[in-house]
This record gives sequence, C-alpha cells and structure tokens, in this order.
Amino acid sequence: MQRRLGDRRGRPRFEIVGELWGTLDAVVGMPVVNVGRGGALVESTVPLAPQSVHHVAVTCDGRPTPASVQVRHVNPVVGPDGRNRYLIGLEFLTMPSALLAQIEAWLGNGSGAVPEGV
Repeated sequence: MQRRLGDRRGRPRFEIVGELWGTLDAVVGMPVVNVGRGGALVESTVPLAPQSVHHVAVTCDGRPTPASVQVRHVNPVVGPDGRNRYLIGLEFLTMPSALLAQIEAWLGNGSGAVPEGV
C-alpha cells in the first residue's frame, strides 16, 4: 500500500468497503437496589435496552461471580443529585451456586436489601 503525501501514519491502513461488524465490551458499575431469587433491581446512569441480554459479575464473598441477565424493564427516575437515572429490572438467566448462596444470605435478613457497596 502506497502512502499519500503528508500521511504520517507509521503503519498501513486499509480501506473497508461495506460494513464491518465488531463488538465492544463496556464495564459499568450499577448499585443493586434490591434482589430476589429470580432477579434484581439496579440503578444505572445509562439505560439498557429492554429484552437485551448482558453478562454481569456479582461480588459474592469478595469474589466476582459471573451470571447472565435479561433486562425486563427500564424506568427513568431523577436521582437525589438531580441527574437522570434508570431503575432497571433484571432477570437472572444463569444462577451459579455462589450467587444463589449470596442471595439466600441477603434474603435471610428478611429485607431483600443488599448491603451498600455490593
């Protein structure tokens, strides 16, 4: 590939004709508002598309536990700081034993509330 006059790139670039699909992973922390055996309600600064499937990591005993969730509903709200937020209902599609044990422990206190910082 011949370089154009004034092109300072150190490596060659190739023109893509048509569409080229790719993927992008983004990590966004979302505080858990409440949780149950079937799913969780999380708060987010970004909306997620209803019915979309996501891979999450829930901290159980200090270790990240992977799970798959599906977005069931998204409700816009205004946070205490006046910024727009979203309450997102998630359904667990996979339930690793460590996650189930952690949820059972949270539910054992009778509230379904998750300690702050989880």
